[in-house]
Amino acid sequence: MPKVEIHLEFSVPSDQLNVNQIVALFQEVQAQVGPALMACYLEAVQDLVLDQVLGSKWADVSQDKAPWVCPQCQSRQGFKRRGSRPRVLRKTSLGRVPFKLRQVTCCRCDETFSPFSAWFGLEPYQVSTTEFQAQAVKVACQTSYARSVEHIHALAHVKVSPTAVHSWAQGKGAQIAFDIEQANGHPLILDSTKVRAAGKKRGCRLNVGLSIQRRCWVNGRPQLKVYPVCFGVDESWSKTGQALAETHPVRLVFDGDKELTTWLEDTFPDVFKQRGIWHLITQLYWPLWKDGLNKAEARIWMGHLGKIIYHPEYDVQRSRTELDGLITRLHREGLSNATWYLETAAPYVFTYREYPDGMFFDDRRLEPCAISSTSPLERQIREINRRTDVGIRWSVPGVRNLIGLDLVRRFDPKQWQTLWHLPQGDLTDFSIVKLQARVEAEPPLNVKTT
Repeated sequence: MPKVEIHLEFSVPSDQLNVNQIVALFQEVQAQVGPALMACYLEAVQDLVLDQVLGSKWADVSQDKAPWVCPQCQSRQGFKRRGSRPRVLRKTSLGRVPFKLRQVTCCRCDETFSPFSAWFGLEPYQVSTTEFQAQAVKVACQTSYARSVEHIHALAHVKVSPTAVHSWAQGKGAQIAFDIEQANGHPLILDSTKVRAAGKKRGCRLNVGLSIQRRCWVNGRPQLKVYPVCFGVDESWSKTGQALAETHPVRLVFDGDKELTTWLEDTFPDVFKQRGIWHLITQLYWPLWKDGLNKAEARIWMGHLGKIIYHPEYDVQRSRTELDGLITRLHREGLSNATWYLETAAPYVFTYREYPDGMFFDDRRLEPCAISSTSPLERQIREINRRTDVGIRWSVPGVRNLIGLDLVRRFDPKQWQTLWHLPQGDLTDFSIVKLQARVEAEPPLNVKTT
């Protein structure tokens, strides 16, 4: 494989500098060297290709078929060099990169053009690389568009407008698609949150579904590998999970949303269902409040429910019996809202113990169990709320595209790389032959120095 050799020479001051000044000096050197090396490489590669196809300059040799085609007459043979024209990539992770595009002229139709824009994957009038766009959007997924461009300028010394980053994020966000096949044979966690979007005063609903792929240990701590399988903004669960209805999950974990519970019962009647037990206890406060109890009185009943669920010595049958007894006592006390709340949740409270999958283990009862909470999804929802609660009202497509793109960035790196046309692996086929430092007190006469 032909290689391009780049020889670099630069001069630095030899004055007495402290270490901080030296770091600043070589930061500036690094900022200048990167674009210079890239421009040198781009031009050297073009010359190498032209030499291979057209022969060396001023040589009258027969030409093979070129790896490009004339845009005018579609000819693939019979070209000659025709100088260069300037081209600038203003926004890259290396900074501003000016270079020259070599041109050729077709001998058949006399059309002059540069075949190397397509060779390097450059679109007409493209001034930023997609790898830089990906880096900019990655920052915008975590902070506001205005702040993201400030961070980009501070770290990469590249100026870009919030409008440009917004356009990149929205354009790629509209192209994402989640692989619902990842739901087959895995537990699913489903939940919703509110985002300030559309014209509603309290915002609209954002639905998310995660598939738990596996559980592993990283640095001595358990970690779940998850994948987003459904996502929707300002729509019902029946629409968000329309494609999901064709899959076959092994377990469904959810909170007490009435619409979601009804949809799951109708769509997945034979799949194991689990209510998030942490929310089951905390959300008992609201029906008790509707029944006229104050916070102190409600906490007593919430404590009874927590003792039944978490008691280390109760087997499943004992826990069910105790829960039925608690529902009976609530009914006798005339607490109708709390009674209805626990009656509707009772079939889904102890599924994680009745039908364990072995992915989790209860250290208190020393028994295998399954996932019993929506907390893995709650952590992602907190990230969504942190990003969207920036004091503005979003449009529905705006929040859907950005949050969907952020989910892909965090949980689907392969799709992220495909969206931005990023290299799939590290390009390590290069070598630094030798790095030498030469010091001279005074340059000899009549010698050109750099």
